[in-house]
Amino acid sequence: MGLIKLFDKLSMHGIGRPGISFGGMQLPIVGLATDREDIASFEATTGWTVLGDDTTTLATSTNHITGALALSFAKVDGLDNTKLAGIQKTITSVDLSRFSSHDYISTSTYISDVTNTDYVFVRLGTDSSNYTEWQKDEPTVGWDDHQIALSAAATSSTGNGWDQSAVTYVAVGVAFDAEGNALAGIIFDHLNMHTHVGG
Repeated sequence: MGLIKLFDKLSMHGIGRPGISFGGMQLPIVGLATDREDIASFEATTGWTVLGDDTTTLATSTNHITGALALSFAKVDGLDNTKLAGIQKTITSVDLSRFSSHDYISTSTYISDVTNTDYVFVRLGTDSSNYTEWQKDEPTVGWDDHQIALSAAATSSTGNGWDQSAVTYVAVGVAFDAEGNALAGIIFDHLNMHTHVGG
């Protein structure tokens, strides 16, 4: 009876799942639970701003994966003369110090045409002058799930980089091949950090 109660408790907390029949009982297969921290919400434009004149039309979109909405914006050939289109937000401080270099940043994008796209980027830091950036090359057409290792070689830092124990600034976006490239309807949905499980 004690063993059954233990399995029930593990299953209740999502640690196990039914899978093995033993002595007439269906026992759970106990595995590793994934630790995840949601960093920013894409359910509303509140608090979000564009990175500069090369990004326009920040809005909510019903084309989404999680929640009820996502955020969309466009790349234009603006006065900033950059290859980047993106959005940024100051958030309530989040402590991510429990995550290691083996863990991942996760986000999803919807891009209708990747002909001129170079990479997707995520920035975490204290403000727009002090952050660390992670990049994921060659996004694909349609919805694309990006799992970016914290140890990714494309990581770069601006200013003092990020304080992993007190993240108050986030930015996401897409880099294009040239300043003059333009594309409407770039969508981002969810941003979190999670532990690496398996392999």
